[in-house]
Amino acid sequence: MKTLNSVIDTRNAARITGAGMLLAFLFLTPVFASATSYAVTVGTDKTLYNPGTTITISGTVTPAPPAGTYVTISVTDPNGILTDHLSAAVGGTGSYSATSVAGSAGGAYTVKAVWSANVTGPAYTVTSTFQVNGTTTSASGGGTTTTVLEQFTTTVSQPGVTTTVVQAGGTTTVVQQQQTTVTQAVTTSMIVTESASATTDSTALAVGALGLIVAIVAIVLAVLFMRKK
Repeated sequence: MKTLNSVIDTRNAARITGAGMLLAFLFLTPVFASATSYAVTVGTDKTLYNPGTTITISGTVTPAPPAGTYVTISVTDPNGILTDHLSAAVGGTGSYSATSVAGSAGGAYTVKAVWSANVTGPAYTVTSTFQVNGTTTSASGGGTTTTVLEQFTTTVSQPGVTTTVVQAGGTTTVVQQQQTTVTQAVTTSMIVTESASATTDSTALAVGALGLIVAIVAIVLAVLFMRKK
């Protein structure tokens, strides 16, 4: 009988120990995961887009986190208005990507990526910017500033590379010309000053002039009246 009780006690102890180890694993796993330091990056495939074109947003999480994590991506226009909100899964190598569409407003857009290993871990936030061709107008105290962003392509010719080909019976020299295409973005700011309406000032001047004329007429009449006496 004692032997049977001992066996039962041993089994109960093993069950309690197993349950305790399982609970410890479940509680300590997020702690170890959050203790790992990560580096997060975000960027776009180009720095300048035309309105309505596709934007590829990508980045990495280093070291590669456990499977099942996501990066939250938001895109805001030059006025700070949210234009897109995306979610991208982090792959086994730690990389992620998503696509968006360039807005219609010209200027600088901001991409923000937020990632966390788990709900209790710290959130990593990184940002990047890109430009969209177009015109952006903003009002200020002294007038209106209009920013025009334009893209143009410049072709630069560089000295050719000479290739010499030796053939039987003679020598043939072939010259190949190389060209380098450079794409540049130019931002031009034009300040247009808005003139305030001068209606109020003109009215005040007219009233003042009329008052001065009345005063002069009154003085002249007073002088004439005194002379008659």
